Amino acid sequence: MAVTKEFAVEIDTELSNLYNDEWRIREKILGYQDSLDFYIKNPKYASDNVEHYEKQIEILKQKLVPIKKRQKELNEIYEQDPWTRAYLVVSSDGHVHKDMYCSTCFPQTRYAWLVQYSNDDEKTIVDDAGQDACTVCYPSAPAEVLNRPSRIVTADKIAKAKAKAEREAKREARIAKEKANAPTASGEPLKIIRSIYNDGKISYEWLKTERSAVSQWLNTESWARYSPRKEYELENQRLIVASLAEKHGVSFEQQLEILNNKLKRRG
Repeated sequence: MAVTKEFAVEIDTELSNLYNDEWRIREKILGYQDSLDFYIKNPKYASDNVEHYEKQIEILKQKLVPIKKRQKELNEIYEQDPWTRAYLVVSSDGHVHKDMYCSTCFPQTRYAWLVQYSNDDEKTIVDDAGQDACTVCYPSAPAEVLNRPSRIVTADKIAKAKAKAEREAKREARIAKEKANAPTASGEPLKIIRSIYNDGKISYEWLKTERSAVSQWLNTESWARYSPRKEYELENQRLIVASLAEKHGVSFEQQLEILNNKLKRRG
């Protein structure tokens, strides 16, 4: 009975998940083993730690037993009637290979199992891999295909694209919020004079929110009760009123009245 595409993908998907589970467990075992080695070499710090880590390692090893058993069962199914497979090396310039024993790779090389190509013919895999196709694994790949960008989409690429889209969405939302809160109709910060020094140099301040612009106007008006305002302070006040009036689509006088009412409530 010929192996179907659906059957091959189902077997390889389960196997891929099992190998990922095994890798995660073995990584935990290595971490616990490092801690265990430390406490064995430094008994004065050991306390109950040696027993704790020995127990954790044993628990993890027991978790590997059913995983390895199921891997063996699935691999035996594959060996009865092998089908084509494809693996992508996990790196920025990783290539697609037909197995994990290519001479161009190393024992520590990590792969992403492209189970979506299980039981596909070599032409389909190479066509999609394009420039990422390994020429050792696929020596007959046409030059025009090898010069074409890869069309292979992996879970890692999907995750990265999703994360990028989420970052962009958050960035756009942040920018939209900043523009909505800005003291100007354009959504830009409002530039006012902070101080003019005796040597004529000018320092500026950017009011990024409507709240800060209103606060600036109220504070300056409050201070005016005790000391005369400088010319640039009067211009700042006029600029704030004009900017807020434009943003809210009201007249200068209407916006000034709104601010004066706020000042009266402040007392």
